[in-house]
Amino acid sequence: MSLTVALNTAVSGLLANQEAIAATSENIANVNTADFKRREVRFFTDAIPNQFSGVGVEIERAGVNRFLQNAGFAGASDASSTSVVAEALSRVEASLGAPGDNISFAHKLDEAFAAFTALSATPNSIAAKAVAIDALDAAFGAFSRTINAIDDESVAADARLQAQADRANTLLEDIYNLNQIAPDSNGAGDEIDARLKELSTLIDINVSRADDGRVTVTTGDGQLLANSGGFRALNLTGGAASTIGLSSVDPASGATAPIAADINASLTGGEIGGLLALRNTELPALRTIVDTAARDIAGQINTVYAGNASVGATAPATTPLIIETDDAFTVNAVIAGDPAQLAIARPTGGAAGGANDGSGAGALAALGATPEAQNVISAVTQIGAASRVAEERSTTAEAFASEVELRLLNEGGVNLDEELSNLILFQRSYSANARVIAAVDELYQSLLNIL
Repeated sequence: MSLTVALNTAVSGLLANQEAIAATSENIANVNTADFKRREVRFFTDAIPNQFSGVGVEIERAGVNRFLQNAGFAGASDASSTSVVAEALSRVEASLGAPGDNISFAHKLDEAFAAFTALSATPNSIAAKAVAIDALDAAFGAFSRTINAIDDESVAADARLQAQADRANTLLEDIYNLNQIAPDSNGAGDEIDARLKELSTLIDINVSRADDGRVTVTTGDGQLLANSGGFRALNLTGGAASTIGLSSVDPASGATAPIAADINASLTGGEIGGLLALRNTELPALRTIVDTAARDIAGQINTVYAGNASVGATAPATTPLIIETDDAFTVNAVIAGDPAQLAIARPTGGAAGGANDGSGAGALAALGATPEAQNVISAVTQIGAASRVAEERSTTAEAFASEVELRLLNEGGVNLDEELSNLILFQRSYSANARVIAAVDELYQSLLNIL
């Protein structure tokens, strides 16, 4: 081997190990950086016969198990979807109060029936009538509080749907742009993974990755969202039900063209999927339960009250006790303003008026044992059960997502002990090549001195 070949070989080793040291140093510096994939050093033989024999190096992002990565996206999607439903239903349940608060519509209705029982024993007491009216109004006020809580969650879900659809569109555009430079940039790969990770918390996605680092993103059922050739945009349409549509986007002009008016069935996971389920299914179902319970018991109260009469009246009461206005139930304002007008007598034996014996109040109190009153209790139970189920699903999904995330970190993350060990190895190789260069230099100097 000539001195020139030896020198070139040592220089190639020096430069290769210099790059390896730089890559290892980058790993160590980013040990706590989110979504950073460690840089792997791959040496290879680089030789030109009779002229050069040495080593080259390639710095690559750590490979990730694609099945595991897609499982990570699915886990993040499920965790986000179940979490948004659990949080919303928890807030609806909070309108019923904590255990011991005794502010749910079921408890307040029980208090109203108890107040009518007390009134039946003291029918001449205006104060007892006022207490019964206030208790009944509080019961239907509790119904309204829960209905309003459900409606507030629906409004909030629509607002969040719009914000998250906009964010998903931004991420899809970023992924398209990063795809353009991914073949030439390890950093672009990290940025793509960061955006894919965030996108998976918004919608359920599948990702396929080409050997050059470019990715193709689709929905869980195969709807194309982004690749190196373009990207698509989500658009929200409100109404009785919220609907997500899909449009193609011209990367140059930003012009959009509708592709599908409704892809809700493709968006079953992620925060957007959770919000769609919440807005279109979970909340309407709870509202129907509460509305039905309130309307049925209000109807029964009014039916019984229609058989009551004021003392000495010539006919039973014709004004309803409970009034429904815009899905809200309240005690008739005329009666609430003058408790003395509460009719609690019952005509008997064909008499035009009833005796003031409180039997009408007793008839109202007896409604506490009817199926309609039991449905009110069931409505509270169903809200609590829905909240508990959603919470348990969220806890399970979060545990799965955390486990997969830990496995992904172990595969593509930085092990500080391993990197420090590699750093020492590359430094020693660098020094060894430097010593070869120094030895060749001494030989050259000796030859020159001889000449």
